Amino acid sequence: MTIRTKTCALAAIVLLSATGCARLAPQQAFDDVAYDVGERINKRIHWDAGTSDDQRARAAVRNLLSRELTPSSAVQIALLNNRELQAAYADVGIAQANLVQAGLLKNPVFDGAVTWFTDAGGTPNLAFGVAWSFIDLLKRPRRKAVARSALEEAKLSVARRVIIHAADTHAAFVDYVAAVQEVDLDKGVLASARAGVEAAAALREAGNITALQFEQNQSFLTSTKLQLARAESRADEARETLNVLMGLTGRQTRWSAPRKLPDTMQAMPAPRDVERRALRVSLEVAMGIQKLTTLGRQFRLVRKESLLRDVETGAEYEREIEVERDEETGAKQKTRREAWGPIFEIEIPIFDRGQARKAGVLLQIQQAENELWALAVKVRSEARLSRARVLTARKTVTYYKQAVLPQSERILLGTQRDYNAMQEGIFQLIAARRQQIISGQEFIQAQRAYWTAYVRFQQLMSGSLPNGADAGAMEVASAAAGGGEAGGH
Repeated sequence: MTIRTKTCALAAIVLLSATGCARLAPQQAFDDVAYDVGERINKRIHWDAGTSDDQRARAAVRNLLSRELTPSSAVQIALLNNRELQAAYADVGIAQANLVQAGLLKNPVFDGAVTWFTDAGGTPNLAFGVAWSFIDLLKRPRRKAVARSALEEAKLSVARRVIIHAADTHAAFVDYVAAVQEVDLDKGVLASARAGVEAAAALREAGNITALQFEQNQSFLTSTKLQLARAESRADEARETLNVLMGLTGRQTRWSAPRKLPDTMQAMPAPRDVERRALRVSLEVAMGIQKLTTLGRQFRLVRKESLLRDVETGAEYEREIEVERDEETGAKQKTRREAWGPIFEIEIPIFDRGQARKAGVLLQIQQAENELWALAVKVRSEARLSRARVLTARKTVTYYKQAVLPQSERILLGTQRDYNAMQEGIFQLIAARRQQIISGQEFIQAQRAYWTAYVRFQQLMSGSLPNGADAGAMEVASAAAGGGEAGGH
């Protein structure tokens, strides 16, 4: 019978202590993200964890929905209630679990065998072994450093996603209110068009206008109805987009909101302050720096692994029983021998010395450095461009308020006066009405473009680059103007 064991008392002690220190605490890592988000956008986030805080968060959502929504309350609902964000919060927990896993040592390996020899009278030979990788203990600090850096990357990534979602919700709220404002404008135009048709019918019956003039009034009413239907469809789509971002369904979707965009426009910081602040608060830049930190720690880990290959160490004890048969008497005689001593196994780096892995990580570091530099250039450029968009949009809104809207109103009143005096025809009056409608629609779109640009600017100043989805918002008004003029002829 052979009994063989490989043991190492020090390894067992270290293993037990390391396992005892391992602790999963994903909520603590999430709290760091929540604090960062609160500092940047002054909003609360909550991760459902089956506690009493979940009920308080749901109660807060119900309370906000019971009142008329504002951009701020819509954003807060989205951050508390959207399930996609809840799924994203798990990334922090996963990264924290990976950190705990990186701190755990490899389990010892136990092996054993049982064999029988017929000439041994059925007595089994037993062999047992326990081995543990000593080099794993030396790699543990570097491995934890890499995982800790990856956790910081995950925190920054989740905070960035929260800020993007908040900005998307705010922008969607602006889109919805602008769509509702257009619906109200078109309803007012429709009421005026119906009154015009009724007046035209009376004039036609009295023989004061021709059949063509009456049909022109009727055509204006028809086009106004179509315009209202399109505006209502856009409002429905904008509302559903906002519902999805806020994570609402069922009775929760019966919320109310203002029917007009605010007229107050915000002051803008100086150009140099914009660039410096955008770089200082940028989460993308922070993620790039953290990525370099992670890669640097990975390189040190790879270098250590290249110098210290896998080593297994321990002690071995053997007890061997040999059975011999006496040739003269035929009796069996057992002989027992014992031996013990240290053992070790070392990988010899002949073919793989880690040169390829080290070169790969170094190239990744070089790549990350170039990406970080390019990102900094992009952030500074976006800061200048985003500020310029807001200023241009504000000038456009001011111009519509001070010049375009009053002028279209004066033209309509003058044309109406001349029409009553039979100095202008019905066609000129309808054209003046259509131009006033177009001016009103363009003004709403100009307001929408301003608030959208301002939301994206605030997103940048909170630490996240806009995705460019609303970069063309300033062209909406000009496109609408072209379509409106075409329809007026």
